[in-house]
Amino acid sequence: MKIFIDGKIIPSEKATISVFDRGLFYGDGVFESLRTYNGKAFQLDEHLKRLVKGTKSLKIRLPYSIKQLKQAVVKTIAANKFEESYIKIIVTRGKSMGHGLDPRNVEGKATLIIIVEKQKVFSQKIYSSGWKAIISSVKKANVPISKIKSLNYLDNILAKIEANKTGANEAILLDEKGNIAEGTISNIFIVKHGTIYTPPADSPILPGLTRKLTIKLARQSAFKIIEKVISPKELYTADECFITFSGAGVVPITRIWNKKISKGKCGPITSGLIGLYAAETKKI
Repeated sequence: MKIFIDGKIIPSEKATISVFDRGLFYGDGVFESLRTYNGKAFQLDEHLKRLVKGTKSLKIRLPYSIKQLKQAVVKTIAANKFEESYIKIIVTRGKSMGHGLDPRNVEGKATLIIIVEKQKVFSQKIYSSGWKAIISSVKKANVPISKIKSLNYLDNILAKIEANKTGANEAILLDEKGNIAEGTISNIFIVKHGTIYTPPADSPILPGLTRKLTIKLARQSAFKIIEKVISPKELYTADECFITFSGAGVVPITRIWNKKISKGKCGPITSGLIGLYAAETKKI
């Protein structure tokens, strides 16, 4: 593997940052995860725009334009020569000049890291049999950081630990009012009586780019889709449930704990959206 760090592409074994980097100290930074289809980064412009928006929200001065970021991503993909790639773009505030939260206490500029790995191959079985999910005990607070893809993912990690203990693939976090928020790596959708529902963007969720594209594709194809607050009861009694994330697109959830959803297999509306998303990935 070859890694991009601050303008240079170097072998992964030589890729290092300072132990004083604020990304390590405080999770002071943002990231984006995406993948390639046919060797090209899918929704790259959208991911870079969100990355820049995140840095602005955190008042991190990013010394790269979107054009320069795009060139760096494309060069790093080419340097690794994988058939399909998983890409993680990380920006931290940079190297701290010693202990202390004050964000002005930084030496030099922001740190930019681009990691390109071989894309994990998802079995086609997940699109027919689906994944198992649980409802986590971890609550998602409605705070500014909930809208930013920050380097602090501890809530999601704790929820993922709970999923691992039960043999589940994903954990669903509730908001502080007890309603459905999001998964550890995904956005949640349910289907009831032919209508698709998903938590609204003003709830404590990261409005994912795959979520946004799925909503667009659904509306273009005359599926009725509504953003609304969803209770756990509505999740348990849904006709179908699916999640969206950049790594795999649209994935059915066919079991919540031990409760079967859609008779334990991918439902017809979910299946239609899987096909629409797959068709979209072939356009790049």
